[in-house]
Amino acid sequence: MSLTRRSLLTAMAAAPVLASVGPAQAAAPQAATGALPVAAPASAGLPPGRLPAGHRFDLKAAPVDLLGKEVLLNHKRAHQQAAFDPVTGLLYVIQLMDGPKLPGEADPARTGAQRDAWGDLCVNQLAPDGTVLGVMHLKSFGHGAGLGVEHVDGTAWLWVETDADFVPDDGDVATRERAHGKRIARLAFAPGTVVNAMKDTFDRFSPVGATAITPSLDVDHGQIAVRHVTSGKAGYRVYDLDAFKRGDFTPKYSFPAMYRTQAWCLYGNLLYQNEGLAYEADNPRPGNSWWNVYDITRGEVIERTFNATALHLDHRETEAITVRRTPDGPQLVFSFVTQKDRLMALYGITSTTDGNDDHVPWTDLDWEKTLCTATGSYLPQYRQTGNRVDLHLRVTRISGDGKWVSGDKILTLPPHLRPKRTQSMVGTTTGAGVTGPLVVRWEVNSDGELRVFDERSIAGWIGLDAGYFTS
Repeated sequence: MSLTRRSLLTAMAAAPVLASVGPAQAAAPQAATGALPVAAPASAGLPPGRLPAGHRFDLKAAPVDLLGKEVLLNHKRAHQQAAFDPVTGLLYVIQLMDGPKLPGEADPARTGAQRDAWGDLCVNQLAPDGTVLGVMHLKSFGHGAGLGVEHVDGTAWLWVETDADFVPDDGDVATRERAHGKRIARLAFAPGTVVNAMKDTFDRFSPVGATAITPSLDVDHGQIAVRHVTSGKAGYRVYDLDAFKRGDFTPKYSFPAMYRTQAWCLYGNLLYQNEGLAYEADNPRPGNSWWNVYDITRGEVIERTFNATALHLDHRETEAITVRRTPDGPQLVFSFVTQKDRLMALYGITSTTDGNDDHVPWTDLDWEKTLCTATGSYLPQYRQTGNRVDLHLRVTRISGDGKWVSGDKILTLPPHLRPKRTQSMVGTTTGAGVTGPLVVRWEVNSDGELRVFDERSIAGWIGLDAGYFTS
């Protein structure tokens, strides 16, 4: 069977309708064209179709807009993470919240800043068309950057952070700290209820001493992972799920976290991490949304890819990332916060790769066509793996007398590839009429300008066959 699967809109429209669900869940409407395809209950015999542990989603593939619209959740605040029930296919989304006042709270209702300081959260349960079916509120739990869903005997069990300490609001939005959970909770989703971590009883786990901790569940491979901040340093630990539930916190893997994190998820031997902020003056389009992929067996980042999905959005802030089962196989699902009401846009990638670097495709680059020409397999292209950017090209000067001038600019790289400092590479040149070494020096600067430097007034082609720099 091919290593690559494509998720098509036509297949989404033909997805099965939800069968009966557990007592803690509401029935979902029939899926329409463009709606989320859902997995049938286990009794229907649909295999989970999990990927081998070492295979990864192809982040260069074109994503599918799963809803065809932006969804308003229960509160007009940013959502943080999402997870799917592996049996019913229902989507659960955790978000920050503001008012109204919850049962048992004194007047007046807490503001959004106060909710953040206390760690108050809202969990939304969504139907396949994006309709909110029910909500559950969690008080003093944390910031909501981690969420997992486990299905047991008709009930969806949520895995979230909990036991957040109150963080006083300093009144400055730019520097305000949010409350973060220090332990992991497992509790049944019960729509219409309010759970207070300071008063109520539920399963709590303390796998590692941490000032902040979030979970991710990989039921297909029987694993749970936590991202923890301990002594000011962030790291990941991966555990066997059954052992973790018994209180055995011996990690299978443990490694440091890299890069700023919005949300993350575990699947097989790979951990996917989202980063990126909303557009603003110092983060103009196309923004700074990135995927980072770790090999948990090595504790290393093996891919770092710019996320160019939905660049048309006026407000576009990277948020949730998760993996769910579909009739077409597992799908990587990710989201953005959009608009002033903090709506949610949801996208999915089903295509996979065996993880070899050769499967990372080369992408064409535009070049200074009035200065030089390139043909065939020598067109300027790049390929990015991790923070390494490979370039290959062969160009011939056509401007003026056809001789290269030291400092000629060949092309300008797109913003997401540009390094923070000037970096040099060694390239080749034609042997015809050239004295001295058959090499030239290339430089790429922080503005993305790729220039060639050589004082010999070379006529003929110059190239980069194996040039790379770190972005």
